[in-house]
Amino acid sequence: MKYKTPEDRYYRMHHVRPRFKNHVESVLLYMADQIALLGKLDKKIFKQKLNTAIKLYPGNYTRTKKTINNWRTEISSLFGFIQQESDKLKPGKIAAILSERQDLIEFFRYFLYYFQYPGGHLKPKETLNMIKVGIKFKPARYLLSVLMEGQSHVSNGKKFGITKAEATACIFNDLSVTRDHRSAIETVKLLVKNNNNGIAYDNDGDTVRYAGDILDYMVLADLVTLRPNYKYYLNTHNFEVINSFINSEEYFQGYEKFYNNDNFSLNEINSTQKLWFDYVNQSLHKELFAADIHSILENYKDTVQVQENKTFIDEVLNKIENNKQAISTKEIGDVGEAITIEHEKNRISKLGRTDLIHLIKKIPEAIAAGFDIKSFLGHGDDFQFIHIEVKTTVSKNRLSTQSFHMSPNEWRAADSYKASYFIYRILISSKDIGLFIIRDPVSAYKNNLLQMIPTNGADIRYTEKSGRWESLFI
Repeated sequence: MKYKTPEDRYYRMHHVRPRFKNHVESVLLYMADQIALLGKLDKKIFKQKLNTAIKLYPGNYTRTKKTINNWRTEISSLFGFIQQESDKLKPGKIAAILSERQDLIEFFRYFLYYFQYPGGHLKPKETLNMIKVGIKFKPARYLLSVLMEGQSHVSNGKKFGITKAEATACIFNDLSVTRDHRSAIETVKLLVKNNNNGIAYDNDGDTVRYAGDILDYMVLADLVTLRPNYKYYLNTHNFEVINSFINSEEYFQGYEKFYNNDNFSLNEINSTQKLWFDYVNQSLHKELFAADIHSILENYKDTVQVQENKTFIDEVLNKIENNKQAISTKEIGDVGEAITIEHEKNRISKLGRTDLIHLIKKIPEAIAAGFDIKSFLGHGDDFQFIHIEVKTTVSKNRLSTQSFHMSPNEWRAADSYKASYFIYRILISSKDIGLFIIRDPVSAYKNNLLQMIPTNGADIRYTEKSGRWESLFI
């Protein structure tokens, strides 16, 4: 027997589904970088320039104009990457923050914190329909409340989880929740009752896709974990962040005047679109939402099998723990530099030059040297200084991103130091720590091994030919 949402309470939720969902983290990081570089422009010019950038994303060069346009509109509508000011378009604050901080976990937390039904991510007609039905629903907040209540409800040390199908039938498509605000504990009781009675659910991909999207974004926000039994569970190390979602009563106020009011039109809903994108780009200062890379590295350490790898992560974590004044686990650049320093010390040690280790140092930002770390390269007795600029990104899953930005000062330093200047591209996730090294990026650009687009410095796009992947020295 399958559970069905009662017909008199059934309303199917939906939202824009990006066509790049399988590699959404890499695409969003790329798009945030490109949009942030555009600045404020006339609408037509902004769209043209962004379309050109989208076309350059790997695999997009042969795509049709319609597909490229869809990428742009899907991103701007769902994720709020673009804001309107008068007759111009500009980068949304959320895009600028993602581009600057390179923290995808933080980005998904911001996105889910503001995401609601109805919202400006929907077509105005669907927003109008939802308001007329009385829907007012923040899915991430409610799902976290259910998981929290569920964990309190179960006993004997068991964990409470929820599947996409359960979330679809008992939450997303049920007006008892989305309109009438059924309590989280009542939903938990329903789920437990159905489970005890062996009730099944419609698990068809088309049926569960929208609830599934939100749950998957919650995984990327490091709020929940998906286990092999296809259930999503609370991430217990993030209770402070989770509680900030659950305790929030914030909703977009632009729709309030339309509820319980039959005298409003589609044009009036249209007029709220700009306000919606301003809303989702406001108050992006919750330092609480920044990823705690300490927990990401701990998760990664738990997955690796080789003891030496675990020891290396322990060394990095100990360095962070012993230097809390200088290294914050919520400052991605700091952690990337800490990883690089440990890597360099181990590399030099393996080359038999432990006498040089004390000279491997982070360069103070106040010096504005155009690089982060001074180290050494060579063999035997012939070792020379090298200059390392560290570019770090953090995400829940492995990234395939192939771009980063260099400031004018960094590009000048690279031009000056030439073969002794290195980019260390560090990609941190709970699955892996990747290190891609580019030597002498200016020469690589001149030899067509990477792309450089002048944009208040240098927007770098690289390929496997631009450098090399290197295992961290452990």
